[in-house]
Amino acid sequence: MMHLWLRHGQALSEPVVTFIARKLTGLVLAVCVTGSAISAQTSIDLSLQEARDLARQALFAGDSALALDLARAVLSQEPDDRAAWILVAAAAPQQGDTATGRRAGARAFALSQSDEHRYEAARLTALAAAEEERFILATYWLRRALIVAPNDAERAQTRADGSVIRRLNPWSFDLSASLVPSSNVNGGAAGGVAAAPGTPTGSLSDDAQALAGWRGALGLGATYRLQESPTSRILIGTQYQGARIRITEAVNVPDEALATDKITFNLRHDRALGIGSIGAQLSYAMVDYRDLDNVTLQTEVQKFDVWQFDIDRRLPLGDRSDISVMAGRSWTSYDQALISDVVRTTFGAAYGYGLQNRDQINASISYADAAGGNANYTSTEWTAQISYTRADPIGPVSLSISGGASKADFPDYSIGPFTVAGGRQDTTLFYGATIGFPAVSYAGFTPVLNITGSNTDSNVTRFTRDSLSAGITIQSEF
Repeated sequence: MMHLWLRHGQALSEPVVTFIARKLTGLVLAVCVTGSAISAQTSIDLSLQEARDLARQALFAGDSALALDLARAVLSQEPDDRAAWILVAAAAPQQGDTATGRRAGARAFALSQSDEHRYEAARLTALAAAEEERFILATYWLRRALIVAPNDAERAQTRADGSVIRRLNPWSFDLSASLVPSSNVNGGAAGGVAAAPGTPTGSLSDDAQALAGWRGALGLGATYRLQESPTSRILIGTQYQGARIRITEAVNVPDEALATDKITFNLRHDRALGIGSIGAQLSYAMVDYRDLDNVTLQTEVQKFDVWQFDIDRRLPLGDRSDISVMAGRSWTSYDQALISDVVRTTFGAAYGYGLQNRDQINASISYADAAGGNANYTSTEWTAQISYTRADPIGPVSLSISGGASKADFPDYSIGPFTVAGGRQDTTLFYGATIGFPAVSYAGFTPVLNITGSNTDSNVTRFTRDSLSAGITIQSEF
């Protein structure tokens, strides 16, 4: 048996009083007088189970202080009592002690013997962490809750809570990884003949021709919200993207010749206007790639830097559609003096429409003009694209498809000392499909199958090429 001391003047809610009247078998009232001060205390004999039940009843009745006292009394006798730790995890945050609630939830999780109990503990721990504004930790515990969620309704609620935490968290992180087989890992030509109008015919080197293989990619990103109000937001972030290639054909091209690394820093500001919104972004990227010596088969790391500024304006058109316009300019500086600098100006517009069944259709068109110190990097390009995204899964999979076309013109293109008559013209058709598998997600991470392909026709055979790739990436649900 254990003794519970109720402080004089502590009021119990009606459900708790009723519970006490039903459960208690003995009541001893002791009045202690010390000098002129009088204090009354009530001593109640309870079993551990009765104390747990009373604490639970007090918590449900809104008396978190009494629930916390009872739970701590139980833990003084049974330090590994999971039910008492759960009560502390629920009651302590209501008393303003979120750290104690979080630690109690984690302890209850460790003591849990079933998925249902683990789910309860993980949810309480996530709630306490969120109230502490430790949003990364709250996300971690929500992911643990997802692993052991008892049914679809609870899984949906936990995902929704994860999305709320992501919006509240000033930090956001992105992680992606993929390993993709491709018929053209290097963007090479479809054939081995080098030909173009007005130039001699020759042969393309191995690295200039399409090579089959595997492409492994890793993406890491972190963004911090510097400022946010009902009408504006400022974000700063950094991203890393790296790719490594494994060539599966018997050619004299080392795998490292196709390795790339890119680090980007960006600063973005968005502002709500009377109608729609406007945004601007400044970014800086450093890119490493490899230059292959076809005689020695040695590679040399080359670099270029890109400064870019973009501005975009979004306007809603009714309840289910909107239009966006954008303009941007970038300045690319290559280490190789032969390439020099390239200035690229881009304009674009996009239209989005939501169907009554919540499916989404998006269409865009853009124009780019590039001017380089090297005439081979001076070009104009038009691109049009359309995509369709289903809101609801088709059976066990989600689906988004896209397709488009682009046309590029290089008016003064040359191959070595020979100028291509009429310049170089490329026409490309491209397509893609993204297939998600939400039914097999784990801890809020879902596998996604990405299929991409393109076909380019060019009057310079080096750029007539086809490619097809398919691979699995992992996508976070929140």
